[in-house]
Amino acid sequence: MSADERYPSAEQLIAEVVTETGLDDFGPGDFRTGLDVFLESLRRDSGLAPSTDPRVVGDIRRRLTNRHLVEDWYAKHPQIDDLPLRGPIDINGLPRTGTTALANMLSLDPQFRSLRGWEQKHPVPPPVLGQEDTDWRRQALIEENANLPAELHAMHIYEVDATMEDGETLGLSFQGQQFTLPVYGYHDWWRRNDMTDGFMYQRRTVKVLQSQRPPDLWLYKAPHHNFHLEALLAVYPDAKFVMTHRDPVKSVPSWASIVSTIFPTSEQPFDFHRCGHEVSNHLRTGVEQAIAARARIGEDRFLDVYHRDLVRDPMTVVRRVYDWLGYELTPAAEETLRSWQAANGSDKHGNHRYTPEQFGLASAQLRSDFRFYTDHFDVELEVDA
Repeated sequence: MSADERYPSAEQLIAEVVTETGLDDFGPGDFRTGLDVFLESLRRDSGLAPSTDPRVVGDIRRRLTNRHLVEDWYAKHPQIDDLPLRGPIDINGLPRTGTTALANMLSLDPQFRSLRGWEQKHPVPPPVLGQEDTDWRRQALIEENANLPAELHAMHIYEVDATMEDGETLGLSFQGQQFTLPVYGYHDWWRRNDMTDGFMYQRRTVKVLQSQRPPDLWLYKAPHHNFHLEALLAVYPDAKFVMTHRDPVKSVPSWASIVSTIFPTSEQPFDFHRCGHEVSNHLRTGVEQAIAARARIGEDRFLDVYHRDLVRDPMTVVRRVYDWLGYELTPAAEETLRSWQAANGSDKHGNHRYTPEQFGLASAQLRSDFRFYTDHFDVELEVDA
């Protein structure tokens, strides 16, 4: 069966979801453009094995269904639209630079509202304060994390209640980064896309999520937000950005390693070198766009955090973040954060092993390609190249 026959059209998927839910309101904003680009890239670029079709197509149907359910919830609870929403405090930057560690620590402080993976995946009905421990969505994620391969636990810290990348909420508009699949044509479109509609619908969904589960001061963590800082700020005018930094000779191959691990099975042998070069180009474009956007936005919105400092003295970095934000780090929160640091220090979950050469990358070329970035932010170089 050809790729054209394997993947349904947008019209077919929409019709199926309308029949299944009995609803027909997909809400405001454009989701069709991203859906069409994504489906075309699946057909043209992905080369995925047929065994992946139920999961890949199932994710599309789930996101379309979630739009229906969000709109149905709004129709029944129109007062949600009037809820205040503060922030977000947005942690972004190159991946593998400390975004997860910093976000996981701040997520422990109850004054912040985390955007959790389990509620993003199934936002309706919204979670209820005091009933989350037994929520089936949360329990499902606990089980899913427990069954992940050990190599993934060595690469990344998986927390159930920490703020996570917003691929699912942006995915409701088919404007998530989607670097969990080799849809390289879609990635190229996404880098250039005006993300305003995606963030607008995300904000709409986030109001549903906070409606029965305060507080309303949101904490986001998404390295990929550095591509679209101005669109995010247009939708969240109170946003403040914490940008993390690390030597790209370390961070770029590290993320290529993770990407290669989470991509589904391909029909042909996986092309590690193409993956490496796609990742490198993608991340370089992101920091180029971030530097340009910061110049237009103004530096007062940004705090730079360096991986070297986070590793050497995480609590000093955390205090600096709180001071910059103007929020109190209470003794109780500090004690919780220290306990987390003790349990999740370097290599506590195993060693992540990779080399640039596995992905067709050369340290000297990465050093040259990202020199503009390391010079601009005075990033400490960890590797000779």
